[in-house]
Amino acid sequence: IGIILMFLTGARIGEVVALKHEDFECNTFKIRRTETRFLDDNGNYINEIKEFPKSQAGVRVAIIPEDYSWVAKKIKSLNPFGEYIFVKNGKRISTQAMRMRLKRLCSKLNIYHKSPHKIRKTYGTILLDNHIDNKLIMGQMGHTDILCTENHYHRNRKSVETKSKILSSIPEFSTNQKSNRTNVRLPF
Repeated sequence: IGIILMFLTGARIGEVVALKHEDFECNTFKIRRTETRFLDDNGNYINEIKEFPKSQAGVRVAIIPEDYSWVAKKIKSLNPFGEYIFVKNGKRISTQAMRMRLKRLCSKLNIYHKSPHKIRKTYGTILLDNHIDNKLIMGQMGHTDILCTENHYHRNRKSVETKSKILSSIPEFSTNQKSNRTNVRLPF
């Protein structure tokens, strides 16, 4: 369910594993903390919850689309008496455990391994491709500037065929007889 939540909201993996029941209200949840991973003095990795997200813009309310209200209901049923939502054997799962779940899922589906950050990039791309309002995109992604989303998260998902149709529709590149052009001049 945590992986589905990332696909539906663009939440960072560290934000998802830090979610508590108190963060949820209907189809929304507050993002206000994240897991960080660092090396201690002995060279061991430590996973720790920070009571603030990656940036100030990261403090936000994420919205689960209405058609997926079942996800919010399922989340509310997980670990109902514990502090954190995503747990295994009574302990909060780490980002590393979530990454391993995603890797196993990709293997099971026989698809190339994807990282949680690719999920986030896909989410940002879907919003941009559907011309969603910039303020909504920034809010969902936890960015202070739409250029961050456009420059670092937007991938062109159009097929070569679709790109060809788009380029062919440009009047300067069209040789269409209906265009009433007898002398087509290329721009080079």
